[in-house]
Amino acid sequence: MNGHLFDFVPSVFFKVLAATLGVVLLAWAGSMWIYGELTRVDIAGSLICTPIFAYMVHLWIVYARDREPDGDE
Repeated sequence: MNGHLFDFVPSVFFKVLAATLGVVLLAWAGSMWIYGELTRVDIAGSLICTPIFAYMVHLWIVYARDREPDGDE
């Protein structure tokens, strides 16, 4: 395994964050379409959870990439 388990790779994180924000915006639009409103709790919860979820997915991707065999064997 290359590096440490919890290495932060900004390029991966920001790509995942952009994708996650896109999903959140689609969910907000769907909520507006179905229910006609968004509450402050929906917005606050989404804004708190989005970067946490993006960081977890980022760790998953970095970990999976580090676990790939190098082909040197």
